[in-house]
Amino acid sequence: MLIKNENDVEHASWKLPSSILKEGESILEAAQKIVKKHIPSDDFFLEQLKAFDYTSLLSFQYGISIGCYAMITNNKRDFEEKELHSDVAWVEINDTAGLDKKHTIILDFGIKELRKNMCCSALGFNLLPEKFTLLQIIQLYEEILGIEINKTNFRRKILQRKLVRSLDEKEEGVSYRAPKFYSLNMSKYEMFWNMKFNF
Repeated sequence: MLIKNENDVEHASWKLPSSILKEGESILEAAQKIVKKHIPSDDFFLEQLKAFDYTSLLSFQYGISIGCYAMITNNKRDFEEKELHSDVAWVEINDTAGLDKKHTIILDFGIKELRKNMCCSALGFNLLPEKFTLLQIIQLYEEILGIEINKTNFRRKILQRKLVRSLDEKEEGVSYRAPKFYSLNMSKYEMFWNMKFNF
């Protein structure tokens, strides 16, 4: 998600959502407030990255930004009901040419950290709906990691780790053999903090 940079109207550049940390406010509280301002859901996973230093072009003062990333469950109905302001836009990860330079550095670092965490944990499972197919998990990881995954090995690791449990349901309305639905075998919090392994 990007918002228009009000300090660079001439070049119509964009920036990451942000706010100034208020006195007595924690970094986590500030980050949650930013997400909730634009997202019609409380179902998201938030991770703090690190501090990024820069020199402000407006005041020529030294500044520090704390980067975070949020993983948000895409509830289509909720997103359709909430209209985005004209100064806010969802963009593809490779379509950020107009992003402010300072924020490009934060975004690039955030993507690297997200992919690193995705490769050594079950972090991506935070984005799954209540029921899903194994193919949906694979497609999710391929999309975020930007690679093609060995589907057979991936399925085997998921099932061996007992990350999911099989439901007595199958996907309907498909022309191919209907895949089974699964659900998480533990809470999303436990899934991230207790399941450290390499995919």
